[in-house]
Amino acid sequence: MADWWTELESEILNCLEHVSTVTPAEIGRRLGIPEAATASLLSVQIRDGRVRIRLVQLGRGDSDALETNAAPPRRGLA
Repeated sequence: MADWWTELESEILNCLEHVSTVTPAEIGRRLGIPEAATASLLSVQIRDGRVRIRLVQLGRGDSDALETNAAPPRRGLA
């Protein structure tokens, strides 16, 4: 892959090392790239086992708004 791609992947991993859990939108803001581009880069890192998905939610217009009172996972889904 191109050097810029490898550099962005490294910057994402560096960001995660410092903040641990963060939204793709926040990573994009920190790196100055769109959320969609961040999600694309993350999907490759997820596929390669370098990062993992911890939370998902339905799209409601605000990608950064997570419910703080979410129900615990149902058996067999965790």
